[in-house]
Order: sequence, then structure tokens, then C-alpha cells
Amino acid sequence: MLDNLAIAVGPFARLDAGAVAERDRKTRGAITNLFGSQASFQAETMALALSAGDWIARIDYPEPADYQAADAWVEALFAGQSERGPTHGVKPVLSYAFLWALWLSAVPYGLWSKRVSQPSVAEFARWLESLEQVYSKALGHFGMKLREGVTLNDLACATGSLIEGAWLNQCLSTRHPSDSSQPISAVLRRSGRLLWQGAVEPA
Repeated sequence: MLDNLAIAVGPFARLDAGAVAERDRKTRGAITNLFGSQASFQAETMALALSAGDWIARIDYPEPADYQAADAWVEALFAGQSERGPTHGVKPVLSYAFLWALWLSAVPYGLWSKRVSQPSVAEFARWLESLEQVYSKALGHFGMKLREGVTLNDLACATGSLIEGAWLNQCLSTRHPSDSSQPISAVLRRSGRLLWQGAVEPA
């Protein structure tokens, strides 16, 4: 059914239109008039809540020109991505990190449904494009080039996968999973440095 019609999944399937209307001091009829049914309201709410295109467009990356050494810039890049992601123990607030964690509840349904998975894949691709631009600028500034056989897209894909993989641990712990003396951000900072060093060389 997931690809035949718009259907809410995960926590969105339990969203009560009546409760939402009551909280906003409206009648249930107000939602029915707008969406036609509770099922449609749930599906539309899910689509809106999981849309992160605007958040991706607002990502603030460190400027290479503000750093004398490439390693310092890479450290700042991945430290910033750690801060941008979910953090274990925080209260829910409207942010990209919160939406990303909420998106996890719909991920299993993406195994079976293009309708559920395609928007997330498209957003991920837009993020990769922005990472390619960031890396291209950094390579020029620091006098580096990609190693033979490595493309900007390769580096962006590896970066995106690394970041979101580390975010899964950030959902569960504030400390490094193998070294509790280190903060969880060390996972991204150190792994990101290895990724950069393995992908580039002096021009």
C-alpha cells in the first residue's frame, strides 16, 4: 500500500487530528475541511515534518580562508557537523537534528516504498552537492588536489555517510563509544581528518 497512496507511517500514523485541533483551539471540522480526512492529515503532516530542504540550504560551513592549515579547517568542518546533529539527552526542539532523528522512525518503511524513500534521497543528494562545493573551495585555498581516482562526489559521499553514521551514536551517547574520556564529537573530528588525508595530496 505504501507506493499506491499517501500513507502515514511510524509515529505519524498515531497523530490525532482531534487532539491537534483542540490544542490550537479549533474544531475537528477545521482539519477535515483542509485535508478531507485524518489519514490525509497524517500523511501531509509527515511529508511536511520530514522535509529538510530549507535546513540543508542553511548549513553554515567554516570558511577555508579563516584557517592557515587544512587540518584545522577539516577539524572545524567535522566539529560543526557533530554540533549540527542530534545529541543524546537533549529536549526536543525544532531543529534539523530533531527532524533527522524523527526521520529515523520512517527509515524502515523506505525499504519497501519509493514514495517514502525518494524525498530523503533527493535531499541527501542536495547536501552532497553543497559538500562538493565546500571541498572544491578548500582544495583551491590550501593548494591541494584529489588523489588519482578520487572525485569530489566520492569525497562528498564518504563525508555524508560518515556524518550520518556518527549521528546514530550521538543519539545514544555524549561520549566516544570506545573512549569515555573523549566527547562523542571526537568520532567525527578524527574520522573526518583520516578521510581528508586519504583523499587529497599537495597540488
